[in-house]
Amino acid sequence: MSMNREAYKLANEIKTEIGAPLDYLMECPSDVEMKRYENHILNKIRKEKRTKRNTFRRASVAACAALILIAGTAFGDEVHAAIKQIGWSIGSALGISEDLADYKEVIHTSTADEGYVITLQEAVVSEEKLVINYTLQREDGQPMETYLTPDGALYINGKNCTGGGGGSAEFLDGEQKILGVVADYHLSDMGIDFSQENEYQIVFYQLGFQDGVKGKWEFAFRADGADLIADTERAAMDNEFVLPDGVKVTLKELTSNDLEQRISYDISGATSYLLMVKAVDKAGNQVEFGVRSQDSKSGYMQNEEVIDDGRLNIHAGAVTMTLYAVKLPEEDGRISDDYVQVGEAFEVRF
Repeated sequence: MSMNREAYKLANEIKTEIGAPLDYLMECPSDVEMKRYENHILNKIRKEKRTKRNTFRRASVAACAALILIAGTAFGDEVHAAIKQIGWSIGSALGISEDLADYKEVIHTSTADEGYVITLQEAVVSEEKLVINYTLQREDGQPMETYLTPDGALYINGKNCTGGGGGSAEFLDGEQKILGVVADYHLSDMGIDFSQENEYQIVFYQLGFQDGVKGKWEFAFRADGADLIADTERAAMDNEFVLPDGVKVTLKELTSNDLEQRISYDISGATSYLLMVKAVDKAGNQVEFGVRSQDSKSGYMQNEEVIDDGRLNIHAGAVTMTLYAVKLPEEDGRISDDYVQVGEAFEVRF
């Protein structure tokens, strides 16, 4: 589909706030209406870009009984020649404009095994969260036919840290010789002070989640989230809702920093519903917050649009939020898009 045809397709979907078609905008568009028009198109493009990434999630970080710390790995000249150094940061991996230079730990350490080289590029620590980006290449420099996403275990201060995680992978070159991966680990209820310096170890045991390449790729580094946590802006919330199954949800806080925007909440018990918050700011930016971590007591939702630079402008005035929920599937595992609104919309101010 050509760019012009795609532009017309997007334009035909746009409605003004009072429900008029696009012809209304063509008559006498105000600055606010044109901004909303622009934001609608940008949101459509961001969502299209996300569909091109190979995303993955895992229920928990794989467990392991012990870890041998390594100070470094020696490589022969032929291995060094196979590793292509690229300017690829966590910021560019996530599609955000901020390069997170003030908050990231630059690692650039490579480990080779079974004919593959993994290069751990950078790490960013936030509240109950670790984000890393790394590349995967073959030692012989040949292309890869499939996404061999590494799978393994995370340790913090020598302790295995199981928890939810996910990320996305994409080839960074047209020849499919370099696979770029950004992964995040959700680390709630670990009893760890992430504002302090901690020791992190990551061990990958397999490339690909099914019938993958068995091996061992180990990394160790130190990092803290002190600056990012200190620079996080917070807006207190105390909005209570009751889900269709009777479970009570209390939205507690909206936070925003260069890495992410999230909503934390308490929940009165296990629920059969998946939550989502739709939010819009005074500049017309519309985003969705999806659940990233939840147990029977608490959880948090993350602004899914921050990936690809869709960020709420928290200083433009009040942010209007609406809670939605959809019933989790009982049989086929497919989540419906039939979200229903829960309660009334509300405003949040920083």
